[in-house]
Amino acid sequence: MCGIVGFNWEDFSKIQLLASMLNHRGPEQEGFHVADGVSIGHKRLRIIDLSEQGKQPIYNEDKTICVTYNGEIFNFEQIKHELEKSGHRFNSHTDTEVLVHGYEQWGAGLLKRLNGQFAFCIFDKKNNLFFLARDRFGIKPLYYYNKDKQFIFGSELKVFLKSDIKKTIDKNVLEYYLFFCNTPSGQSILENVRKLPPAHYLIYDLKTRKIPKCESYWSISFDEQLDCSEEELKRQILEHIEKSVQMQLISDVPLGAFLSGGVDSSIIVSIMRKYVKELNTFSIRFDRPAYNESHYAKIVSDKFHTIHHEIEFNAENVRDLMEELPYYYDEPFGDPSMVPTSLVCQVARQHVTVSLSGTGGDELFGGYPRYNRFGMAKYVNHLPSLPKNILRQAALLSHKFLKIEGFHRWLTFFGPPQHDYIIYLQLFNSMFPGENQGIEKLTRFNYYEKHFRYRDNASNVMNCDLNEYLPDDLLVKEDRASMAVTLEARVPLIDHELAEFAAQIPSHFKIRRGQTKYILKKSFENILPHEILYRPKQGFGMPLQEYLRDELKDYSYGKIFDFNQLDYYDKTELERLWQRHQSGRYDYSRLFWNIIMFNMWFNKWMI
Repeated sequence: MCGIVGFNWEDFSKIQLLASMLNHRGPEQEGFHVADGVSIGHKRLRIIDLSEQGKQPIYNEDKTICVTYNGEIFNFEQIKHELEKSGHRFNSHTDTEVLVHGYEQWGAGLLKRLNGQFAFCIFDKKNNLFFLARDRFGIKPLYYYNKDKQFIFGSELKVFLKSDIKKTIDKNVLEYYLFFCNTPSGQSILENVRKLPPAHYLIYDLKTRKIPKCESYWSISFDEQLDCSEEELKRQILEHIEKSVQMQLISDVPLGAFLSGGVDSSIIVSIMRKYVKELNTFSIRFDRPAYNESHYAKIVSDKFHTIHHEIEFNAENVRDLMEELPYYYDEPFGDPSMVPTSLVCQVARQHVTVSLSGTGGDELFGGYPRYNRFGMAKYVNHLPSLPKNILRQAALLSHKFLKIEGFHRWLTFFGPPQHDYIIYLQLFNSMFPGENQGIEKLTRFNYYEKHFRYRDNASNVMNCDLNEYLPDDLLVKEDRASMAVTLEARVPLIDHELAEFAAQIPSHFKIRRGQTKYILKKSFENILPHEILYRPKQGFGMPLQEYLRDELKDYSYGKIFDFNQLDYYDKTELERLWQRHQSGRYDYSRLFWNIIMFNMWFNKWMI
């Protein structure tokens, strides 16, 4: 993986400075193009073709096109062969070079031919333009700024935080972050800095200093449904996943796999072991038994004879990491699983340069409990008033005696009937945990409604997750955590061809009688142990609620309540929720982590 940066004027010292902000993404080589009215920079982590010929920017034969690129094109050999037959000459063995020749040959049509994870900018000297593009799911990041005749692009927000542009927080994005712990596609926490959305390309005209085109080149669809037997479906699933994993093993450096002992990571390891002679696998555990999955990871490691590495972490390690996170997560990010993800990447980087993960399996094959809960919440929310009120009173009475964890969320669904997207967003809401709080504010996120266009609930929620939660949360988390330690993470379960196939699987094969990932688990019953496939689902988390009551209590309290730089929440209400959390009867850890991460980010970058 690499870091890319550029802008529409010539300034060698400036491009060097901004590129240096991306050293962690590519410390092994750097290159610059400062001429023709533009400045382009590149920081390289060498994965394919370790020679100097792979150094970027890379040019075509007459140097009228050059590229700075972050990613891997897994089918580059096939594309290269096709281009050579058309007369193009290659000077390296790197995947990067297919981008310049492919752009010459097909223009934007190149993107439909690529299988990979990528973000790149091509400088087209003849047509005097920048051509920016991002992979289909947004695995690799790409930001841009376009104001006052300045155009700047870069892999991470820190490029813009350290440039000369005005740093103003977008209040609408801040409100989104407070609800959902990340920032939305197409926007960023800074006004006038935007993310290029997944599966989009953008053209910037260097002469007119305008963006004449920014459009999508791909989208996933659940419209077509396969009509085949369960046995045939199992055969095709095995075939598609093996093809994807095998394709993503191309590398000139050591590679391994993250292994939690969950279904998805175990599937990846089971296939990798066929092709990797000495396979390194990595997992972590925390110092609380409820967050220790080492038993499951060991079962998988022993079965497939991997070289397994596992390290235990505690609250002190978490506190040390918290001080580093705002630098690498240079946009506010509040998913607590950023901590175990960062820690397991640290373990992996000690042994390999590339690691495969199981990210995306839940979204494609129906693995989250919310795929069942959404249907129940929608059913309750759309009941007639009388039975709804009866159920509400019964629920309140039950809660009085049982003290059900998370009960406050369910109370919101006994209110007035809501659109599907509102019900979905309520399941993610962490800022307003009380009954009906903040629902009216969710209506401003009505662009979510377009994802709820299919007949069945599960397909709608999976579609929304694939377009919003996956690129804005899970892939951001994995990219920043891996790149912080100069590790390339690959995600074969969201290979776009596999994803297109999975979207055609009818939802009753994915979720059956409450069983999530039904058909995926059935497909691997002869490969993975039963206790791995059918273990209770456990999120990749840490003992945050306990740490906030014990070892990190005073530290976290200070990060929350000693922050006075920006007035964006009611501290009196937060104090009340803090005391409720400390009682042990309520869990507001996600809310407090969200605030802690924003405050630490603000202190790092905005002061």
